[in-house]
Amino acid sequence: MITPDLYEFISQETAVQILCEWVDPLGDVSTELEADLQREVFARLAATDGIYYLRELGDEAIHDWGRVHDYFHEFVVIDRSAGRITLIVAADD
Repeated sequence: MITPDLYEFISQETAVQILCEWVDPLGDVSTELEADLQREVFARLAATDGIYYLRELGDEAIHDWGRVHDYFHEFVVIDRSAGRITLIVAADD
């Protein structure tokens, strides 16, 4: 079960670094994808009051299909000025 204590508070810089490392293996991304990432992900990170990152859940969290994803990142982004909570999921599927 996912509970709030499984999330850790991280800095904007750390979140951006994690996401850039996730995108990096793709090589050159299309202009459209780059614009989408900037608008939907990086702009939200820049405007946030807090970012919480789902920690590694360990082997007990592996489901029947095993390790389907090599990379999976989940962020809860809080923007109090906009009254918005955003869930960002970055996975390699």
